[in-house]
Amino acid sequence: MIRTLASLGALFSSMGILLLGGGLLGTLLALRMGLEGVPAQVIGLVMACYSVGFVLATLVSARIIQAVGHIRCFAAFAALSAVSALMHGLFFDPWLWALMRILFGFSVASLYMVTESWLNDRTPREYRGQVLSVYVIVTSLALGSGQFLIGLWDVSGYQLFSLAAMLLALALVPVALARIASPEIRPTRRVGLRQLYDISPLGTYTAFASGIINGGFFALGPVFAAAIGFGANAVATFMGSAILGGLFLQYLIGRMSDRYDRRRVIVAVTVLVAALSLAMATLHAVPLWVVAVLAGLWGGFNFTVYALGLALAHDFMDADERVPASATLLLVHGVGMIIGPVVLSQAMGRFGEQGLFLGFAVMAVSVALFGWYRDRVGVAIAVDTQEQYHSPPQTMVSTPLSVTLDPQAEEDPQLEFEFDEDEAESLDVNEESV
Repeated sequence: MIRTLASLGALFSSMGILLLGGGLLGTLLALRMGLEGVPAQVIGLVMACYSVGFVLATLVSARIIQAVGHIRCFAAFAALSAVSALMHGLFFDPWLWALMRILFGFSVASLYMVTESWLNDRTPREYRGQVLSVYVIVTSLALGSGQFLIGLWDVSGYQLFSLAAMLLALALVPVALARIASPEIRPTRRVGLRQLYDISPLGTYTAFASGIINGGFFALGPVFAAAIGFGANAVATFMGSAILGGLFLQYLIGRMSDRYDRRRVIVAVTVLVAALSLAMATLHAVPLWVVAVLAGLWGGFNFTVYALGLALAHDFMDADERVPASATLLLVHGVGMIIGPVVLSQAMGRFGEQGLFLGFAVMAVSVALFGWYRDRVGVAIAVDTQEQYHSPPQTMVSTPLSVTLDPQAEEDPQLEFEFDEDEAESLDVNEESV
């Protein structure tokens, strides 16, 4: 296992650096537009463009990578992401920024796909669960830590945009210097949306609703924090606490969902998300540590909702359906992340900054009510036959290729890798040289 992780060190390093820059840039853009007096509705539209680019990349980038190659694609898309970050610092125009967010989302998703295809190809079956855990930790810590870079310089200047661009460019270095053979990207199948809903109505709706909440939080969370009087450092604490909270409660909630009926766990967790959202909506003139604790609890429960929906859907799937169905669930979640900033920014425009978390509460309650209904009318599954819970990466940084790292996908015949003796010896050399 140690040897496998060591061979993947360059990939994890690139992903960590990339998310440091990406986490910084997303919060910086929202704060800067708020500072410039851009209405919340426009901020929501601009920030939603990231998810537009991300979803587009998950549909087409695999073919680009297959045609051009991993290293060349990684270099090209790292350059494009750095250029898009610098363009924000050079020109202030919300509509230009919207185009740059589409380019950034497309580029970053393509970089994730390059990295994840390497992880999938280089990871033996027996280590997939452990590698997935390391991947979740790296992505969550980097995304959360990137928030705290916001306090290094004034938000109104160009320095933070330059820092984000430098980090995005530096993400290329570990991969470019690593001696890792480029793998083949196998096409990711998807099941139809109607078929997916028929398999698991609650799992499908949970993925969509959590996309709306997560997309709204990453896009408009900094705007909310600034509107209630927080400075840049406090905004970073607010955002970072929520993101890191999602990492620390994953294991506990996952264990609960394995031991109890998963529908009821979803209901309980979303009720808590709704209650905490209402508490956040009433925040005014409270100490920062109180906000950090509430944000950490809110993120801890909220960022497990998608994983719970995914696990519930897996409970009703055959082994050969898990990877294509999970890819469709991720697409549904991505559509929710596009809609979330647009709809919730309208709520903020009408009800003020508290409209963001009021909207979160409404969505969480809708999941809880639907979960209660499905628990009463849906087909029951014995707890001891439920699939084991596995936490996916933060869903704003996962693509259909990350699905195949889930140990539950081991039985999928698409994931069989056969190496001849020469290829096996080459793999050993690559592992020792990285």
